[in-house]
Amino acid sequence: MHEIIGLAIRQVLHRAGAVSPQELIGTLWRLKESGTDMAMREACSLAIRIFAAKLN
Repeated sequence: MHEIIGLAIRQVLHRAGAVSPQELIGTLWRLKESGTDMAMREACSLAIRIFAAKLN
């Protein structure tokens, strides 16, 4: 899961230069939807739930 979060942050930073929780969740969602590896998809789902819970 930490690797997935790192990948998502790198992608957001590459595009925007700053990371908002919403952008990070969106990037994780896109990684999950485009991924074929089940472990990666599950890690993305877990990270999304963790970050979404922090927003509430």
